[in-house]
Amino acid sequence: MGIITIPFYIGFRNFLEKSILIIGIIIYILFVFFHLITSLINPGLPTKDYFLENFNIAESKSENYVICKKCKVIMDLDKGTEHCVDCDICVMGNDHHCQWTSKCIGKNNLILFKFFLSFLYINICYILFALISIFIFSF
Repeated sequence: MGIITIPFYIGFRNFLEKSILIIGIIIYILFVFFHLITSLINPGLPTKDYFLENFNIAESKSENYVICKKCKVIMDLDKGTEHCVDCDICVMGNDHHCQWTSKCIGKNNLILFKFFLSFLYINICYILFALISIFIFSF
């Protein structure tokens, strides 16, 4: 009976190894893709309407703003606009400056950054799963 089940075990083992490899490649490609897109996309630089010479106080819906001394940009504090010291620019919806992407994380790339972090976590969990499963099925 054992001789009959050996081909099924070998076929299952090859299928398991191939599927682990393919899933790992897909997860890694998505991880690199979201890192690249997060790094390349505009984090939320103020438009020309927010520059001091173009700003119209009468049309402004917000009264909670400050003028950035370096950029000469109207920072709307309701939208979370802040000046990043590392990039030396003002970013709308500034969350933080990310060292992994070498860029600010703002309103335009915050969702992509969350996907990047999610796939980083999935990638780490996958690597641990793959190492454990390879170790278990190698005996």
